[in-house]
Amino acid sequence: MAWIKRFFSIDDLWSVLGYAGVIGFSQINRPPLALAAASLLASGMIAITWLASTSLRARNAQRNPNARIVVWALVAIVSGVIVAR
Repeated sequence: MAWIKRFFSIDDLWSVLGYAGVIGFSQINRPPLALAAASLLASGMIAITWLASTSLRARNAQRNPNARIVVWALVAIVSGVIVAR
């Protein structure tokens, strides 16, 4: 359990819940948004939030916030490639 506290924060939980919330909402909306497009939208917003928020980055300074930006940006890139096909 100690490694979870060392590497992950409540902000990571909120990021994942926000991602799942956008995906879920996009599927109950009529007409539903394509899953890859919803993933692109959600992960792009989260990556930008982690990049732009100085307080978010400061709270997670010991947990390498740049890694979160890279992970969410990679999810956005993969989703964008799927959408573009």
